[in-house]
Amino acid sequence: MKSILLATSAIVFAALSAQAADLPVYTKAPVPVVAPFSWSGFYVGGDVGYIWGRSNVHDVNSYNGAPDFSYGPDGFTGNGHIGYNWQSSIYVFGLEVEGGYLGLKGSRQYPPYVGVRTPADSVASVGEGAYVAVTGRVGVVVGGNWLIYGKGGYAATDVKTTYTDTDPTGLVLTNVTSSRRDGWTAGAGVEWAFTNNWTARFEYAHYDFGRATSSGLGGATVYNFEQSLRADSVRVGLNYKFGSWVY
Repeated sequence: MKSILLATSAIVFAALSAQAADLPVYTKAPVPVVAPFSWSGFYVGGDVGYIWGRSNVHDVNSYNGAPDFSYGPDGFTGNGHIGYNWQSSIYVFGLEVEGGYLGLKGSRQYPPYVGVRTPADSVASVGEGAYVAVTGRVGVVVGGNWLIYGKGGYAATDVKTTYTDTDPTGLVLTNVTSSRRDGWTAGAGVEWAFTNNWTARFEYAHYDFGRATSSGLGGATVYNFEQSLRADSVRVGLNYKFGSWVY
């Protein structure tokens, strides 16, 4: 009997061992390797946002009784841009060219005439349209796909300044002067890469287009006035980066 039990046990053990050898061996799945995002390369994109400014007016001849006053033009802004980034470790250096529409518009009547003359009398106004800017960018990468950056450079825009006057007969006389203003811009922003090719950004930018003198004819009198133009904007944008190589 003992011999029979030993033989039976040996047969069962051999069968179980053979079955176990046929079972799949469990191994832990490998952790997928995600390539780091590269900020290097060319990109194109666009921004939209809100812009507000300040125009200081100086009556050169002091004809209006208030030689200096200011007002705040504002509007909506948008642009298209193209640029190139070069990344070294966590640092990013770039060059960007942008062009679009600043959209600043505003006006104000010379203070001594408010409520005394017609609303169209002795009014200075400014309107701004197309602009271009060439800026350098310097940034730091945070967490691989976030970029915090600063930027600055040259900016130019077309500015239309208007002077409106009402002569003693009630005739409204308007003089319009259009000119290009050269200036500078500086700002900062944060950009997020949410795929290998697409990034979104939020940006603040300041523009300073200096001062310009224009003339307006009111009756037989020539009025000369200077207007400065500065502005600040906040905007959001979307960029497409060509290529997805890691440098």
